[in-house]
Amino acid sequence: MIDARSLVHRILSDRRLAYGLVFLVGYVALDYVSYVKPYRGLGITPWNPPPGLSIALIFLGGVFYAPFVLIAPALADMIVRGAALGPRLEIILSLAVGGTYLAGGLALKRIDTFDPRFRYVRDALTLIGVAVSAALVAAALYVAILRRSGTIFQNEVVAVAWRAAVGDIIGILVIAPLVLLAVVYRPWPRAEPLVLIQLASLLGALAVVFGYQEATAFQLFYLLFLPLLWIALSYGPPGAAVGLLLIQLGLIIGAEIRFGPDPGLGALQVLMIALAITGLIVGTIVAEREDAAARLRDQQASINRALRIRSAGEVAATIAHEINQPLTALSTYAGIAAKAMEDGRQDLLARALDKIRSESARANEVLSGIRELLRQGTLRKRSVDLKDKLAELEALLGEDLEKKGIRLMIDVDPDLPVFRADGVQLQQAIHNLIVNGAEAILGAGRSGTIKAEVAVSAGDVLIEVQDDGPGFPPGFDVNEPAPFTTTKPEGSGLGLAVARSIAEAHGGGLSITTSPRGARVVLRLPMEREGDEQDGQHH
Repeated sequence: MIDARSLVHRILSDRRLAYGLVFLVGYVALDYVSYVKPYRGLGITPWNPPPGLSIALIFLGGVFYAPFVLIAPALADMIVRGAALGPRLEIILSLAVGGTYLAGGLALKRIDTFDPRFRYVRDALTLIGVAVSAALVAAALYVAILRRSGTIFQNEVVAVAWRAAVGDIIGILVIAPLVLLAVVYRPWPRAEPLVLIQLASLLGALAVVFGYQEATAFQLFYLLFLPLLWIALSYGPPGAAVGLLLIQLGLIIGAEIRFGPDPGLGALQVLMIALAITGLIVGTIVAEREDAAARLRDQQASINRALRIRSAGEVAATIAHEINQPLTALSTYAGIAAKAMEDGRQDLLARALDKIRSESARANEVLSGIRELLRQGTLRKRSVDLKDKLAELEALLGEDLEKKGIRLMIDVDPDLPVFRADGVQLQQAIHNLIVNGAEAILGAGRSGTIKAEVAVSAGDVLIEVQDDGPGFPPGFDVNEPAPFTTTKPEGSGLGLAVARSIAEAHGGGLSITTSPRGARVVLRLPMEREGDEQDGQHH
């Protein structure tokens, strides 16, 4: 025979049994705390959190905890309400209600797409669906058993079922996410000093809702959405779960203080469901956005690594090709010098050493040229008639764009003079901007217009390319578009970066203005006329 001390030791040594006992204690505690404004002394309150604890336990621990979930309602009724309905009826109700939420937890566990970290909107919608389904079934069974036993009258069936279902839905949506996130979400977001202001705003909203006597009951409830959304947007699903719990506690306390024994809280229950659903969905949207941003960063890092490896290979091939000839010559002349030294031919040795010095200098010039090309590129400035360059672009791109429903308009200041620039690179920069605008318009699934204008302002040449596409998305760095950063699925992310580099190599710059009505990119180049370079050299 096992004594009591040994039995307790065995129970505590089995972690699952210990968790089951903790669950029963928590279930009874939540039932006791939430037993406010009950309907006719039954376990029906505006907020019933124990079912949320049951569903979370079954999801996390599985069917092992079924006995704990089945007996928990009867245990809570016995401790909190003194088993007012009688042992037999309490056990029947406990098995019916506990069994329903056992089935709800198992159903949630079988949904492979459900992530208890609430990383996607579908996770919140899945929990909402399970909560509503389980609560409706539990309420139906609860009312049927009470009606058959004669505990309630026929005209009370709808009211009792409604109160029971809505109270359970609220409890599940508030408690289940909090428990699941507490167990599986890592790491929890670190609270920042701003959280004190957020909590103060939440308490302030509760004070206004219940303290403004001229307003009708819950007329100002919508104010609670503001701090909840603020917290959810700041901390994601954990913030939403904690915010909902604090709001729920505040609502129960506030309703008790202001309305006393008045049980008419149907409006509060519906509003609380709306608030809980909104908070959970907003929290998951934040998590989904963070996941998308993380995946994008990983993809960009992978692309950058691949491009760096490819670029390194291309640079290595270029260096090998360009320097192979000087190295071959150096090897040849070194052999000649060694042979001349053996033969004592000083004249041949001197000529060979002079060739070695010359080829070494040539190899150094090759390496310097490659390094300069990789660092900032080279410009070959000549007299450029930009009107001709744009006419060539219009002939090259106009017909193809028109077939795609895009109109290309070219407008060049008739007084634009010929100036010095690298015409090939400048034309390539404008080409990139026009193609970028066309791809943005086509990506939005509509026709549109691209306008390229060239004008002179304050001694600078301004080349403006404007489209009426969707513009750049929020978060795109319009000040310094980074290489390999693109908003198009098929884009390389080099068009804007190359255009900016070309403008800066000319001593100018690139600026971007964006809105939902389109993007406007301006290349600014200093006006360099014929003779400017020579004048600068004379000075």
